[in-house]
Amino acid sequence: MDTRHLRAFLKIADMRSISRAADSLGIAQPSLSQQLLRLEDEVGVKLFRRSARGVVVTEAGRVFQEHARQILRAEAQALEDVRQLDAAPGGHVTFAMPPSVAALIGVPLVEAIKREAPHVAVRLVESFSGNIRGWLEGGRVDMGIVYDTGPLRNLSTRRLVSEELVLVGPAGAFAENADVPPERIGACPLIVPGPQHGLRQVLEQEAARWGFALDVAHEIDALGQIVALVAGGHGYALLPRTVVSAAAEGRVSLARIGEGAIRRTLSLVRNPAQIVTHASLRVEDLTLRVLADLIETGQWQAEAEAALP
Repeated sequence: MDTRHLRAFLKIADMRSISRAADSLGIAQPSLSQQLLRLEDEVGVKLFRRSARGVVVTEAGRVFQEHARQILRAEAQALEDVRQLDAAPGGHVTFAMPPSVAALIGVPLVEAIKREAPHVAVRLVESFSGNIRGWLEGGRVDMGIVYDTGPLRNLSTRRLVSEELVLVGPAGAFAENADVPPERIGACPLIVPGPQHGLRQVLEQEAARWGFALDVAHEIDALGQIVALVAGGHGYALLPRTVVSAAAEGRVSLARIGEGAIRRTLSLVRNPAQIVTHASLRVEDLTLRVLADLIETGQWQAEAEAALP
């Protein structure tokens, strides 16, 4: 669709006259009329009603009017963003991620942004994957990291890393380097996050895949409290190793599940309807670098799902 035709359409709609619009645009009236006819042929509906007093936008034209404005605004923003790529990125970026991910990458990411993109102001927001998906769909955040639990409606995803989940029990529940079959989980009273938590959704899907139901003893949305309750002998949990902090070592025991049979995947997600800014691209690149460093140095026992820098 030719953006010149969109500008001509909006000018005619504003002035309610093809002749006055032609004068304003500095083109001949027959030429402007031809542009309008071509646009109406492309759209497939009449955009104006003609009368002796000029033209009036039809109902279809009123709907198309706002879309035309959005297209032209997006074109202008795209040109501005591309032209600024040679300059240092600047602006605000709102980045949402689950608490367990924020605990790992939040500080090193902010430090990297401060060091390498000092004109970018990033706001890190913690929440469950379900909330983050809603924020993305509503355009309330620029991008997010979520647990990949299936198709994400109208959102674009980039798989980042996958990490193994282990069975966490009270101290002495498992021998060192123990490995239990997935079916063993069905016999364990579990302390799990609530249904909105991405980890809970992963666990429900994996339980269905292995043919058993979760025996939920308690629902706790704070992962640190889950570990504390397990240490107190109140149940078991399925968690990534990184959630079990060094402070909990000796108070809990860990067992692999079927040699790593249960994993969760983290994806970086955007809303394709939102404009991708230079600043958000810089934050995305730095996030990938931080992830790669954490994996390479062994601070995060995860596997890269995509090429990381």
